[in-house]
Amino acid sequence: MRRVVDEKTDVFAFGVFLLELLSGKKPVDGSHQSLQSWAKPIFSRAEIEKVVDPRLGGFYDVKQLNRLAFAASLCIRGSSIWRPTMSEVLLFPFNYYNYCIISLRIFLIYIYFL
Repeated sequence: MRRVVDEKTDVFAFGVFLLELLSGKKPVDGSHQSLQSWAKPIFSRAEIEKVVDPRLGGFYDVKQLNRLAFAASLCIRGSSIWRPTMSEVLLFPFNYYNYCIISLRIFLIYIYFL
């Protein structure tokens, strides 16, 4: 299978980087399970706190954690058409209005491709 390297590949890599920051885990460990494969089911169950590195001891802003986790979850989507652009990703932690608009755009793309 041939893969195309483009901006969305960078977005995926950034999502893995965010997961590394949130979880304190390496992208691939000895269990042969990738970090994104481990995190996706946790995100789908909305159990974000299970992704957080326990060494943080609860010392983090929950709102910012949720925004970063949401950004990571969008970045690691399997298909590149479901991933946001890098400029959109960078808005998530800082601007709630743009965060909502981008979420709506991704939802509309999803409906269009059904």
